[in-house]
Amino acid sequence: MGQSVLVFVSHSSEDKESYIEPIVSDLESCYINVWIDKRKIVPGENLRKSIFRDGLDKADIALLFFTEQSLKSSWVDREIKHVLREESKKGNNFDLNKIISIFDSQKTYEEINERYPELTDDLLHLMPKDYDKTHLGQLISAIWSKYLSLQGGDVATQRQLLAKEKEIFQKDKDIQILKTKLDEAKAKNSNNQLHEEFEAYFSSGAIDQFIEHRQALLITRLSAARVGDMSEAIAFGLATINASGNINVTEKGREFFKWIILNKENTQSEK
Repeated sequence: MGQSVLVFVSHSSEDKESYIEPIVSDLESCYINVWIDKRKIVPGENLRKSIFRDGLDKADIALLFFTEQSLKSSWVDREIKHVLREESKKGNNFDLNKIISIFDSQKTYEEINERYPELTDDLLHLMPKDYDKTHLGQLISAIWSKYLSLQGGDVATQRQLLAKEKEIFQKDKDIQILKTKLDEAKAKNSNNQLHEEFEAYFSSGAIDQFIEHRQALLITRLSAARVGDMSEAIAFGLATINASGNINVTEKGREFFKWIILNKENTQSEK
């Protein structure tokens, strides 16, 4: 996502789909680079190391989303304690520059105030689940304000930094869009080549008997002795014969039969 400000999103997994992912999408559309476990952790990685070392420790800002669900989450509790411990090592016992606490309701705020009073000293950032543009704008403003204050320098320098990072972020988005278009073009070209190949098989007449049995082949395993043209079908990669002498239609063969249904069903009956 480029070199924009990196924010870590601490949240309950039960809030992810309905609450967190829409906010993440909105933040990214506003040049905020988001570290969220669903995208950053790959299968086989150490969960604790990925979250704490690659996520929390490297992030510029930690967004702590407090909801009824996150209050019950042991992982959210660990993330809070970790970032508080790391901030205190820097001497930031009272000025927790890296942290922005976000609450879905006043009730949640009051509960956190009892449990972690140091997290509620800052301004109250309220993001209800039906948040509007005003809530989002306030959050984005808080993120950039904290980030730029951590970078130091005068206002003019901070504005230049922000403009540059937006430019980098946009270029990265443009590159991703271009890559997506190229991948789509490659897939389309690959499909065209496959269709040309299927057309050649169909027109050759070499596997007419194999094609005639397509409906039975898709729902059961016929004996190879009952179907002609098997050597050609095997050579084309459309089928194999198992140890029992029955025909297995390959994935390519299934795609070939689908192609026939879509493009050649009527033509075949006329041949």
